[in-house]
Amino acid sequence: MGLIFDMDGVILDSEIRYFGVHKKMFHQLGIPLDLVQYATFMGKTGDEMWQELIEQHRLPHQTDALLAQEHDLFQQHAKPEACGLKDGVQELMHSARKDGYRIAIASSSSLEKIERVIAFYGLTVDAYTSGFEVPRSKPDPAIFELTAKRMGLAPASCIVIEDAANGMMGAKKAGMEVIALLDDRMPAQTLRYADHQASTHAAIGEILRKR
Repeated sequence: MGLIFDMDGVILDSEIRYFGVHKKMFHQLGIPLDLVQYATFMGKTGDEMWQELIEQHRLPHQTDALLAQEHDLFQQHAKPEACGLKDGVQELMHSARKDGYRIAIASSSSLEKIERVIAFYGLTVDAYTSGFEVPRSKPDPAIFELTAKRMGLAPASCIVIEDAANGMMGAKKAGMEVIALLDDRMPAQTLRYADHQASTHAAIGEILRKR
């Protein structure tokens, strides 16, 4: 069996910081903060979000310029080393590995950032995949299919932990079981693709033990 973790918002407690950066940028750009729409951006790459907003609001900006500004603000307010891990994630990885699970990360973030998080926090994983390695990132299933392949497992043998509907959708399209990790600090996600719901990693551990 394989246990595939999303990174931002599941391993790294970063989504709340990204949300703060985006609220600031939206205000500066005169974009109203629509929480329902923002929820649809989670799990996607930044360029997809900015392209949609530029077209929707006819912004006089290029995607690259907004991505550069976003990157600078992330470096100030949301460095991986400053975000910290979600409570209980290392314990869950450890217990799952003892129970025979292979552990992987499937994230829309860059390979450089994934490797940076793994190294800084001393995470032990069997495989990891970036959304930049496939033609389309979440909600496309390709990132999950490639992660399963790298673990040497069939998609049906994998369980995915996701906090964003786009990731849940992609995992389900890949034929995987999905656990939604909820965070009441963030805009609510559509949970139609989730097989299970949990608010903590300890609760996810209980779900795994009852399987």
